[in-house]
Amino acid sequence: LKGDIARHCPPLCTSPRTPGARAHFRAMATKPIKSLESEEQRLHRIRITLTSRNVKSLEKVCADLIAGAREKELQVAGPVRLPTRILRLVVRKSPNGEGTNTYDRWEMRIH
Repeated sequence: LKGDIARHCPPLCTSPRTPGARAHFRAMATKPIKSLESEEQRLHRIRITLTSRNVKSLEKVCADLIAGAREKELQVAGPVRLPTRILRLVVRKSPNGEGTNTYDRWEMRIH
């Protein structure tokens, strides 16, 4: 494993006396410092995931969020609809296990 890493990765300079290390330290010192504006732009990137059993109320909340963001002149992408999760539960109708094997099939759809 060490041979594979050494083959694919350049060796790290640990001693500042080697010529490559001096160039490396010089390059680090002259790197531009990130401006505050670029960090602020990254802070405003928001992703919201909404889930509900009722599609109509989910669409209404989503439309309200988009309208509020557009009022403040923010860039909006979406909505991106995720696949519906269906939680299924199959239970016996008989409480004691006797009689005909009949089942109730219940499901809850999460949009």
